[in-house]
Amino acid sequence: MAYLSEPFARIGIIGGTGLYRLAGAAVLETLDAATPFGPPSSPVTIARLAAPDGTGGSDGPVVAFLSRHGVGHSIPPHRINYRANLWALKSLGVEVVLSCAAVGGLVPSHGTGTFAVPDQFLDRTWGRADTFYDGLLSTGVQHLPAAEPYSAPLRAALVAALELQGEDFAPTATMAVINGPRFSTKAESAALIQAGAHLVSMTQYPEPVLAAELNMHFAALAFITDADTGHDGSEPVTAELVLGRLAAAQPRLLAVLSAAVHRVSAALAGMEPAHDGGFPLLALIPADAVATVMGGAVMDPAGPARSGTVRPGTVHNAGRSAQ
Repeated sequence: MAYLSEPFARIGIIGGTGLYRLAGAAVLETLDAATPFGPPSSPVTIARLAAPDGTGGSDGPVVAFLSRHGVGHSIPPHRINYRANLWALKSLGVEVVLSCAAVGGLVPSHGTGTFAVPDQFLDRTWGRADTFYDGLLSTGVQHLPAAEPYSAPLRAALVAALELQGEDFAPTATMAVINGPRFSTKAESAALIQAGAHLVSMTQYPEPVLAAELNMHFAALAFITDADTGHDGSEPVTAELVLGRLAAAQPRLLAVLSAAVHRVSAALAGMEPAHDGGFPLLALIPADAVATVMGGAVMDPAGPARSGTVRPGTVHNAGRSAQ
């Protein structure tokens, strides 16, 4: 893929349930991106992120933000266009993706109201388009190495941010991913625990592998909203419970995200794309294969307030929405 000297943003954030905008961020523009895989879940907001204490949004690091479930939470987990979401971020110059996820805790070591930084996933989904290399392009079949599905340096940035904010968190976790949108039965939850899972999610697959297939660093910040089917004696999870706890925890979530983004941005500052010491250039998939998937997409900036085009899809400026 050919990069211009000034990408829209080098850091991308995928907002999960309850995180549909970046409160306190200074919005630069909102872009509608058309991709070869259809429209992404939401417009992409280009914004300057506030500091962890909520101040300084006007001069914070630039990020590209996308809401996984749509702005009004209109898209269920199994119908999210994961390929379009990751393609859209890559086309805007994103090299590092931070994903937010509301998850259930399956074991006592990963308790309700705490955070986790998963290092493994256990895929229990079906029917999702989970590769860009499906035999329809000239790239041929590409076999992604996936022993370590999350980026180690990006996970380290999240761990450092959680420590800085004084949060209780688990530095590792195996994330079981179910299809949704329903929650698990007790038997299913027990089977996931027996398989070695610590957490359960509906959206952490196929995001990590799709990001890796485009040679982007990817890590997830998981907030544990519940004990799934109630292994700790609590009531089984409901959507209302998840949304309520996420709303209460949103300032904490945003503060951790901001601390991580500021740390990553400082590491990337002044470097060539993806060539600094902390975030080495990924080459999990051959660069020419990635370029083929991207269709030679090139950002076409038009000054400070850009409404660029990305080929073969097109990005339109959708206005500056208040955040």
